[in-house]
Amino acid sequence: MIPVIDIAPLVKLNSGNSNSIEATSAELDSVVKSIADACQNFGFFAAINHGVDTASINDAWNASEEFFDMEPAIKQSVPMTDDYPYGYENYESLGIERSTSDAKKQGTAAISPDSKETFSLGPSDAEKSNMPSRKFPSNASSNFAPALTRYYSAMEHLARILFQGFSMALKLEGASWFLEEGRFDDGHQCALRILNYPELEYVLTDATPLHIRAGAHTDYGAMTILKSGGPGLQLCTDKDSAAWIDVPHLEDSFIINLGDLMQRWTNDTWKSTLHRVVATNSDGDNRASDDGEILFKSARRQSIAFFVNMNGNATIEPLETCVDESHPSRYVPIKASEHLIQRHKQSMMARGENE
Repeated sequence: MIPVIDIAPLVKLNSGNSNSIEATSAELDSVVKSIADACQNFGFFAAINHGVDTASINDAWNASEEFFDMEPAIKQSVPMTDDYPYGYENYESLGIERSTSDAKKQGTAAISPDSKETFSLGPSDAEKSNMPSRKFPSNASSNFAPALTRYYSAMEHLARILFQGFSMALKLEGASWFLEEGRFDDGHQCALRILNYPELEYVLTDATPLHIRAGAHTDYGAMTILKSGGPGLQLCTDKDSAAWIDVPHLEDSFIINLGDLMQRWTNDTWKSTLHRVVATNSDGDNRASDDGEILFKSARRQSIAFFVNMNGNATIEPLETCVDESHPSRYVPIKASEHLIQRHKQSMMARGENE
């Protein structure tokens, strides 16, 4: 099971109340140690007592559900394109099994496309981030844009809180090291993505014991803050054995996972862990069809992911605290935006090889 970390001391630290900081110094040290251990051993943890307003979460959740229930023409009115990397998409294969032998390890069919639809939103400041201006479907509900905008802002704030914990866990110069101008400020390139995994039913066979909702992959950026609507998320800490661990669904928590950029930044001290989403049985009982086949039914699943990306011009090179004689630098310096482009191209090439 992944670590569950109470980040209330970090939330208090971010409030700027010196009395609160003194009162929770021991707790703060404990949280920082827990974060360091989780990031080094799992690359995942669940954050509780995160300070995010419940109303903001519920509004975004309800607006997302309502949006995905709308007519296709409305959802597709703002499509994801080469020029606009946000908007609506209903086919994305993040992970396609590379071979039949790998597929057997994964317990899936050799090629298993993702089954989900998404809508993504970029930074509010297009000029500073050097990303396209936001677009919303004109015929979506009146609450859709405001709800997602508020949630995006709440995730920006939570990211800053987590970055302070990361700075202390990595023993950097000050708790605000990641938040300094040029690294993570108003020019960041974070993306919000709402996801809908429709209800599905399929024939259960020996060749396909489970259905992949989102293929095995790692995230590209610094970290991802996930609000999950149910079970199904799995992680793999050992790629050779392909042993998958179920990530527990905790109602009032966020799942935090590190991305490839953070693994690079920490010189592989911290992990960007392979993960996927699988269909789970909605009622705990498979049933037989009229011709005797076993049918597996999985309920609809929603989630909201916030991909934390640094400023595009931020220089990413192994941190001094993660480099020594026993652990020499493994990476050359690279701009954060170049890293994202590089990882995206690698993903597209891998997809092409398997199609």
